[in-house]
Formats: sequence, C-alpha cells, structure tokens
Amino acid sequence: MAVLYVTDQGALLAKEGNRLVIRKLGNAIHWVHAFRVDQVVLMGNISLTPGATAFLLQEGIDTVFLSIHGKYRGRLISQLGKNIELRRLQFGRMGEEAFRLSMARAYVKGKLDNCRVLLRRQNRGLEDEDVTRTVHRLRGFMRQVGGCDSIESVMGMEGAAAAAYFGCFGRLLREEDVSFDGRNRRPPRDPVNVLLSLGYTLLANAVETQVNVAGLDPYMGCLHSVEYGRPSLVLDLMEEFRPVLVDSLVLSLFNRRVIRPTDFYRPEDREPAAFDFAESEPVREDYPILLGHEGMRKFIRAFEQRLAARTLYGNTGRRLTYREILLEQVRMLVRALGEETGYVSFSFR
Repeated sequence: MAVLYVTDQGALLAKEGNRLVIRKLGNAIHWVHAFRVDQVVLMGNISLTPGATAFLLQEGIDTVFLSIHGKYRGRLISQLGKNIELRRLQFGRMGEEAFRLSMARAYVKGKLDNCRVLLRRQNRGLEDEDVTRTVHRLRGFMRQVGGCDSIESVMGMEGAAAAAYFGCFGRLLREEDVSFDGRNRRPPRDPVNVLLSLGYTLLANAVETQVNVAGLDPYMGCLHSVEYGRPSLVLDLMEEFRPVLVDSLVLSLFNRRVIRPTDFYRPEDREPAAFDFAESEPVREDYPILLGHEGMRKFIRAFEQRLAARTLYGNTGRRLTYREILLEQVRMLVRALGEETGYVSFSFR
C-alpha cells in the first residue's frame, strides 16, 4: 500500500495529468504517479485543488486529515462499505455480552503478551531486575485476564498492567539526554510521549483503513466503550499492535539516535522556516513540547518502513508485511462474527 504524506505547511496538492503534484509558493516540490497512491495523509495547513478532491473521491482513495502535531481530524471517504449484512451481524454479535467479553479478553491478553515480549527482548543486554520483575508481573496479569467476568474488570486489569509496563519503560532508553517518567498525554509533555502519541495516531489510521476495507463499522467495538465520535473497534484492534509497531519503534529511534532531543522544540522557541505556514492553533498551553518538521519526517518514514517490514504470521505460516497482518486480523474478526473461528491475537516473536 502506497501512502502519500504531505507535511510541508502551506503546500497545495493538485492533480495534473496522471500525477499528484505537491506545490508550494507556486513551485512543484514533489510528485507521484496518481495510480500508485492508495492513501493520502495531509498534516496541518495543506490545501486540495477541486481537481485533486474529485480524483481522490472518484478513485476511492482514503484521504486523512491530521493536525500539524499529528492529532486526527477526519477523513475524506467516497462512500461507506456496501455490505450492510456484515454490519448488521457486527452490531448483533457485539450486543452479546459473552461475545464482547471473549473479544475483550483476547485483545488485552494479546497486548500484554506483546508488551512482555518487548520488555524481554530489550532487556537481554541490560539484565535490569526491575524490567525482569515486570515481565513476570505481565505474565500474571495475562492469567488474571482469562478469569475476568466483565468488561470493566478486563479494563481494570489492562490499566494495572499498563502502569507496570510504562513504569519500567524508561529503563530501556539508552540515550542519556532522553528520559521517561511515565505515560502522559493530552498533551504529551516530553519527547518520548510525543512520539508515542503520534505513533498511536498513525497506527489508528492504519487500522481504520483496514476496517473500512473489510466493510466493518469502526465505531462499534467490544473492549472500548461506545461513545459519540469514538472509533471503538479501531481502538480495540490496535491494542495488540501498540508494543509491536509503536513502542518498539520509539525505543529504536531514540536508542539509535535517529531522533534526538534537538528534533523537538518548545512553543516559546521559534520554529524553523518550514513552519512559517503553520495552521493557527493554540500551542503554548496545549503543547508544552513539539516535534519539529524534520523530526516529523523521520518518524513518518520510520513508521511506514515498519509497516512494510515482513514477519512470520503464525496463523498462516507465511511472511507478511505488518500492514497485511493488520488486514488479516480484521478478517479474522469478520470470521469470528460469523462463528467460523475464534479470534486469536497477533503474537510478537
């Protein structure tokens, strides 16, 4: 799947012949063959020409709008999935308490197992006792999740396990100038949390794309409560992939010094010229620290490389890209809705 990210503030995306062209100040700064694009992600103050908008809708190219800081705003979709019978089945099955509970357990056990594997992998060279204890604690939480008799108790167990996991996450960072004292968001207040939040937004976008491909309703899930405007199913399905596609990537980028503290800035500091066309949104109170333009480019590039990386998918025995695995997990959910098979979370090995 080819994804076109547009991050240059003040840019214009146009359709010219058989190409999608990004222009800034009247000059073409990048172009791609239109037929090669499967999704477009616009970050910040980006404009679309009427011709580009018509083309994206006509070809059914998923177009996503994010703020300059990676906050999801919405998407341009030509039409909803036509499989109304599948969505009827989805709403019916997800109204069954037993089914919802079994799915919630599967999502959380998959997430905790992958968190445990990530900690164990990262701790091989460190041999940190606190990390080792957390690995054992996560195994215990996984056993307890299997005995939970309500969605609320599953969520409570997930919360306790997440606190333990992020409690030792900072010990895995090897860059002296980078620290992590725990998960914080809305807004994130340090470089590690900035990347975690951005990564989870990009992951949610990738999952929602596959949910739309399968024809499911992204707003009706099992684990996360159904609320107005909340894509509960997307949040459910991305749980097991958070440590696999985001947490491990953030650690790698900092530990390999691909992204450094100098890639971030504070609102009171003037951002480089790349942000001269930045959208007008309050940042001083809302965003105590921000990822700069070049850092954003590096992170997006690394995230797309991770999605394109191949690994063994245990349910088929084949090597698939992570993006393909996201779709396979959604398809497995579809089969579970029809009671063809149970849902098995993806295991990070």
